[in-house]
Amino acid sequence: MIAAQLFNQNTQQEVKTIYGVVTSGTNWRFLMLEGVTAYIDIVEYYINDVDKIIGILLQPFQSALLQASL
Repeated sequence: MIAAQLFNQNTQQEVKTIYGVVTSGTNWRFLMLEGVTAYIDIVEYYINDVDKIIGILLQPFQSALLQASL
């Protein structure tokens, strides 16, 4: 996430929030980087929570679409 943030800064592309995920394939953790602050979801999601996992993965795209329509 830090590498993505640095890349965006070096190419003068302002991206306020960088999203990340760490997974073993069956266990999932979600992260978010805003400026110098990293947020880590304390909940560990398991593959049987596939609806929640997909919802979390779709959230940044839904937010981007909503902001683009404003």
